[in-house]
Amino acid sequence: MKITICTFGSRGDTQPYVALAMGLQQAGHHVTLVASRDIAEWIRSYGINVYPLRFSLRGFVQKPGQQDALKGRNIVRILRDFRTGFETYLAGVMDDCWQAAQDAEFLVLSSIASIGVDIAKQRDIPLAVVSLQPLFPPTRAFPMFMLPFRFSLGGGYNHLTYTLYMRVGWLFVGGLLNHWRTTCLGLPPWRSMREMVDTLGDGGTPWLYAYSPQVLPKPPDWSDNLHITGYWFLDAQPNWQPPAELVRFLESGPPPIYVGFGSMSDKDPEHRTRLVLRALELTGQRSVLLKGWGAVAHLPASANVFYAEDVPHSWLFPYMAAVVHHGGAGTTAAGLRAGVPSIITPFLLDQYSWADRVVKSGVGLRLADSKRLTAEKLAEAIHTTVTDSALRARAAAFGESIRAESGVAHAVEVIERHAADFSRSLIEDGLINQS
Repeated sequence: MKITICTFGSRGDTQPYVALAMGLQQAGHHVTLVASRDIAEWIRSYGINVYPLRFSLRGFVQKPGQQDALKGRNIVRILRDFRTGFETYLAGVMDDCWQAAQDAEFLVLSSIASIGVDIAKQRDIPLAVVSLQPLFPPTRAFPMFMLPFRFSLGGGYNHLTYTLYMRVGWLFVGGLLNHWRTTCLGLPPWRSMREMVDTLGDGGTPWLYAYSPQVLPKPPDWSDNLHITGYWFLDAQPNWQPPAELVRFLESGPPPIYVGFGSMSDKDPEHRTRLVLRALELTGQRSVLLKGWGAVAHLPASANVFYAEDVPHSWLFPYMAAVVHHGGAGTTAAGLRAGVPSIITPFLLDQYSWADRVVKSGVGLRLADSKRLTAEKLAEAIHTTVTDSALRARAAAFGESIRAESGVAHAVEVIERHAADFSRSLIEDGLINQS
């Protein structure tokens, strides 16, 4: 079966989709992954065919003013400030997904690549919707996951947060989506984001959530076509070797603290890095600092600090005493899998929600968001994670249970079953010949 996976995002966002693509290929399917051109070569290193998006996500996000917009807690302002540049970017994503899916027999689309439902219906092929977060459909169990405030006032309030999010979001992207839908595909416009979301669930379309039910159980008001599969982990390539200098650093002393903020950027990375270094000095801890996209600066060398450019979390985190990060879905998952405590200082959107889930699971701490973080608070959290034996035991046990899950295998099984059901329905309807 020819399968096209449509997504866009940073390397951390894309890693689970690469893991899924590898699982599907091992099951005998031909897979094409639509992804940001920034990481196309890295994806190909895993033996996956890539259809690179024409736009650079990293270039878009790092434009002046974009990070300032993202760091706000006002979702309306975030959408307003991003609208102009994002419209151009999203239009290109739509066109590229359409082209990449021309010979597909099955379509897998991320929840943010929602135009895939139109492509699937236009080409009359089955699809599955994938998300790294529980964005849709609405639930009464918890508030909308992308909102930075996490208080819950009960089922009615929780459900209302999804309605408000969809209405506000539709004001900013609805016109663009409908323009593409009508001009490119010749389909009538959507009336609302809710109509689009509800259509995704028509005909038993499976929704696959690539996180662990141990972290966030399935809400009781979700239907049977919604599957929380477990995490989709991507390990380093078999021929990958860690830098010799890093290995020597790890062997030269006790387990260090990892610090990294992934694809987050910062107007003043030197200030943030000095804050981190001061916290490490206060605690006497060694550290591995991952530079990422610019939230960490490379300051003068220190015997207790190793600056890393690019090291797979799957390899690195088991060597750490704790991991300090932004709460991105991928980094959070890697920390849980490694069985070491997390210290999360969120920057934006779903990072607040993942931080809360880590705390509620009893395997980490959440600090103030990135704008209010202090060296003293970080030092206190680091001290707790390396001295609290109960916390460390819970993290280790949780990691063992996460490693026992088979998220990719579960997802492949759901996709294959839905493809078979779709073909069977076409045969029963007389639309295809069984022979």
